[in-house]
Amino acid sequence: MKEKHRKINDEIRAHTVQLITDDWENLWEMSLSDARQKATEASLDLMEIWRNWDIVIVKILDYWKYLYRQKKQDRKNKAKSKAPDLKTIRITFKIGEHDLEIKKKQAEKFAQGQHPLKVTLMLKWRENHYSDIALEKMKKFVDSLEEIYKLDWWIKQNRNTFIAMLKLKR
Repeated sequence: MKEKHRKINDEIRAHTVQLITDDWENLWEMSLSDARQKATEASLDLMEIWRNWDIVIVKILDYWKYLYRQKKQDRKNKAKSKAPDLKTIRITFKIGEHDLEIKKKQAEKFAQGQHPLKVTLMLKWRENHYSDIALEKMKKFVDSLEEIYKLDWWIKQNRNTFIAMLKLKR
């Protein structure tokens, strides 16, 4: 994202400006030279905030402090806007009860991180004949996560793979 460049100090071109102080007090219209003089007296910068055909609004502020706050706010907004990653748990047809418990604990960790979950069960070779048993195993595992996750869409079978998408309960 490209940052919009603001005109500061000598880059501002206007005859009259509306001046606003650092604490947002409006000093109304004055000449640009008077505004620059007030900024240098306060040892601060003059930054153009808004420009229209007939009026230019400038503010007295510490430009480097402004940039610092702006970057800090951008980082905070970026961190908030990051979408949680989709986490995947793979179980097998021959998985044991203890291993299912481990997978359930792993899903609980993903829930603490606010991640949606995808559960897959892939059948291999002769296991393809037992797709009804595999579907029951998948339902049992999804039901064990019922207190944390809810089923986003039903368990689907794509050839030899069963897929379930789960969302966090709010």
